[in-house]
Amino acid sequence: TRKGLIVCGPDCPPALAPAVASLAALLSFPILADPLSGLRCGPHDRALVLAAYDAFLRDERFVARHGPELVLRFGAMPTAKPLLQFLQRHPAAYQLLVDEGAGWREPTSLAAEHLVCDPVWLCDALVERLAAKSQGQMPPTLWSSPWLSAEGAARGAIAAALAHRTTISEPGVFVALAELLPAGATLFVGNSMPVRDCDTFFPSSGRPLTIMGNRGANGIDGLVSTALGAVAGGARPLVLVLGDLSLYHDSNGLLAAKLHGLSATVVLINNDGGGIFSFLPQASEQDRFEQLFGTPHGLDFRPLAELYGARYTLAESWERFNAAVLEGIGGAGLHLVEVRTERARNVADHRELWPLVSAAMKRDGIV
Repeated sequence: TRKGLIVCGPDCPPALAPAVASLAALLSFPILADPLSGLRCGPHDRALVLAAYDAFLRDERFVARHGPELVLRFGAMPTAKPLLQFLQRHPAAYQLLVDEGAGWREPTSLAAEHLVCDPVWLCDALVERLAAKSQGQMPPTLWSSPWLSAEGAARGAIAAALAHRTTISEPGVFVALAELLPAGATLFVGNSMPVRDCDTFFPSSGRPLTIMGNRGANGIDGLVSTALGAVAGGARPLVLVLGDLSLYHDSNGLLAAKLHGLSATVVLINNDGGGIFSFLPQASEQDRFEQLFGTPHGLDFRPLAELYGARYTLAESWERFNAAVLEGIGGAGLHLVEVRTERARNVADHRELWPLVSAAMKRDGIV
């Protein structure tokens, strides 16, 4: 088949990026790269690496027209729900799941085969055999063209829309960080909305950046401690982006920075509660929603920063945000940069973008 996709989810081995990029280039298969896969950023060939699929796979016309015949999957299941729904929409696609033996990481029950092997070895072996069989010249294909065009249209529409919004927004945080992070930096993302916004809004980059997360059964457990543990292990400079409930839940982990002289920048997205639930069906149950799901706390995080000796900044503008993050990246010690948002406004900020992406795809003749 020439209609194939490569899907790289979280927890791919670091050495996979150049190997799978070479395989994709030989086959002209687009790579749908989760931010925690290690494929988004780096010096490897990124010509076929897609990062905006969470946006353009929401377009029903594109989903209907571009069903794959083969899907080669590496790592755990990606974060993006539209990607999962896309795979479920095309169950006839032959899915090969490559797993090194870490466990049964197949929530879709769609995989036709599980290959228990070293994924880097598999990619290298496939490149060698396919190149020998084709004498280095695979037949040309137009399959990847609409995927690459959709990536460009989605990324352009999102960038244009966010450029016109002068107020601080949650999607804009990751667009800004994509510009601010220097080569060699580590971005650690919290669960719930931060990892999803990172997936949607953090583009592919040629800079060597490491994007990490702690995807557990309980999404807010130990995020601060894990991130500071990464700093202690040599991940510097490190920027941690997490929500207010996550920081509150593991706030005592901040003591590690003071005890061990660790430097890190914590970007706190404070929407006074569990922002992800405002996107879910229970948001319509207004009588008990705030009590059970919104869980507002009304906390002031400035004294928390002072308690642990962190430099605190309330970023009420993009100029202040950029300056505070750069100061944290370039400085020593712990920096806490707080961004305050409103949950209902955040839902609207996201949902206003998807029609713009679809309109851009239609304008460009993709759908």
